[in-house]
Amino acid sequence: MMKAKTKKLGIIKRVFLIELMKGLLVTLKNYFRPHTTVEYPREREIMKERFRGVPRLRKHTETGEDLCIACGNCAEICPDDCITVVAETRASGKGKQPKIFIIDYERCCLCRLCVDVCPTKPMSAIYMSHDFELAQYTREKFLTEKEKLYTGHEKKNYKR
Repeated sequence: MMKAKTKKLGIIKRVFLIELMKGLLVTLKNYFRPHTTVEYPREREIMKERFRGVPRLRKHTETGEDLCIACGNCAEICPDDCITVVAETRASGKGKQPKIFIIDYERCCLCRLCVDVCPTKPMSAIYMSHDFELAQYTREKFLTEKEKLYTGHEKKNYKR
């Protein structure tokens, strides 16, 4: 008795195209909603506060000096071994500063371990920026030296 009833419902669904009507209702319902698509190169979304782009260096806000003390913790903890730090003494003779600080963005996995281990106070010398547009034609351009880590890569403007 149950089989006959389900067989009848299957025939009714096929004849009246119930499943097709359900699909068309979903399409019509979403057709009049505002679009959420962003036409990427011309339009850019505003990044959320917690977005993790590539790591960059920060200078001291008041003095403008290097905030990095060249301790090398970031290079040691990096799982991809993409950070190179060579230290030198500061001009004032007190403490160290980075002579060479290179990050290979091609190898970086954006894990944020370098930021977490940085001992500088009141803020971390290395931080995760909102930069993410790093497409290049050669591998050498992914090696980012100290001065470029402060300013960041130039952003391309695609607007016409």
